[in-house]
Amino acid sequence: MRSITKPITKTNKLWDTILLILRIWLGYQMIHNGRFFYQMFSSKEDRDFFEGWFGKGLHFPFPLFMAYLAKGGEFFGGTLVLFGLYTRIGAFLIAFTMLVATLVANIGKNWEVDGTITVSYCVMAVILIYWGGGKFALESLLKRS
Repeated sequence: MRSITKPITKTNKLWDTILLILRIWLGYQMIHNGRFFYQMFSSKEDRDFFEGWFGKGLHFPFPLFMAYLAKGGEFFGGTLVLFGLYTRIGAFLIAFTMLVATLVANIGKNWEVDGTITVSYCVMAVILIYWGGGKFALESLLKRS
């Protein structure tokens, strides 16, 4: 029988369950936020919005290209994390995107709402970079078979 006070380790079933919940939550949120990646292809209104925000608002060079990179990182990183396939790569895409969003768009501007969210997503992604997807990730299931 396991002790309740036993520290969480990589092989602990509780920790694998926590990683699963973390992957599902973060993956879903990033896919939801990154959906504009595809919408920008068909919606001039979305393209104009992101071009204005990334260009005039955030002062990025090549604003539409940067918007595609950011939303693509969210969408594809979220998809990889959600399914637990190449979790560390997907989590890196998310962590990098959220770090840039925090430093460029949120510090001193929208910190109390958007800043705490992007920092939280970045921390979750860093946890997944370090620990991986866990036992319930698709990559772990493929390794076992």
